Amino acid sequence: MIDEKILKPKFIEEPKNQLEYIEHSKQQHSYSKAVNDLFDLALTYIQDAEKGAREGRKAAWTQGVFEAPLFYACDTVPMSAIDLGRLSSRNSVQVAEETFDLPKETCSMISVLLGEWILRRETSVKKVVAFNNACEPFNMGYELIREQGYDIFRVEGAIRPKSNHDGRLEQMVDFLVSELQDLAIWLTGKKIDEEKMSKEIARMNRILGKVRKIMELRLKNPLYIKSLPTMFILMGSGHYFGKPEAFEAVLDRLIEELQTADIVPSPLGKVVPLTWIGARGLEFGVYKAVDDCGGALLSWFTPNPYDRNWREDVPPLESMARYILDYFLVGSPVNQIKGIERMIEQSSSKGIFFYHYVGCAFGGVHVEIFRDYFRKIGISSIGLDGCFQVGAPSGQLLTRVRAFIEMLS
Repeated sequence: MIDEKILKPKFIEEPKNQLEYIEHSKQQHSYSKAVNDLFDLALTYIQDAEKGAREGRKAAWTQGVFEAPLFYACDTVPMSAIDLGRLSSRNSVQVAEETFDLPKETCSMISVLLGEWILRRETSVKKVVAFNNACEPFNMGYELIREQGYDIFRVEGAIRPKSNHDGRLEQMVDFLVSELQDLAIWLTGKKIDEEKMSKEIARMNRILGKVRKIMELRLKNPLYIKSLPTMFILMGSGHYFGKPEAFEAVLDRLIEELQTADIVPSPLGKVVPLTWIGARGLEFGVYKAVDDCGGALLSWFTPNPYDRNWREDVPPLESMARYILDYFLVGSPVNQIKGIERMIEQSSSKGIFFYHYVGCAFGGVHVEIFRDYFRKIGISSIGLDGCFQVGAPSGQLLTRVRAFIEMLS
């Protein structure tokens, strides 16, 4: 058993911002060099990519979810816009609202990212890759920053048809392959090196396999890697924090540690297995509240899917196109329910957190469809309306999280 004295961080007051939450979690995980190395990768990711770009290395902003094989095959660092928002400035929303005259009900994620790009327009990377099948507010945001001097490449996408028997799916695959080839040319001036991208797909599959192994090992020692670093593991699986070899080495060390580590005790003498569905969350205090109440987020259905591999039996751009069209954010949430059920069964989850950002109608509709389905089959859930701005979550939000876990205990 790990000594409980090292599980109590030095903070007396509740952390007030994202950096303090990360420092708090680093102290909680003082027994794990791998977890602390993971946080160091996350904290240096964007600044190191920007520094590399100033020194002549290629980089471009993107979603940071499924683009890694193509980007790294093009010797380009994928800079995740979402990770930029996680450690954003306190005034980013104000900057966006004043610059673009945004209505107050605008999705907080879009407002934060627009503000951050405005604040960085004289110093950071100007190339931005826009996958148009994310959401329409995001698409409008890309056009707004184009007016601020950013170079936008739009990858036109499509929603996968419900039926695969009328030929439309193959047409969509062919179209998306041509879009991805154009993206490679935009990034490098030449067509994709297929051999190099095939190696990157193999690397992606290897990394996803290691993430799955970590999630499997967490079932036996659920609090060794708590909620916040688990979220960063999933985020890193989409872009490797710009350092593929270092990120994979961290995963290897995490697996080694989990295979031999003593059990980390729950602060309340109990562990409540839970599932997280939706956005990955910026309000790190929600994750801390889950841990403090004896909860353990053991399965995650988020924009960084780790439950599937890329195909290696087809040309690399076709593999990427099919992965995108299978991607859970694209299309009806009804098609995603079976995957969620498998996760819940594997992790023996007692309840579900549905998380989306205030102002995101896209996420809100999905949450209601999911909640209705799982309520009918008797699985408890709670919807959390979160915010993408930096700072601690509201007391009301934390109270709801604690009450939900207590109900399941």
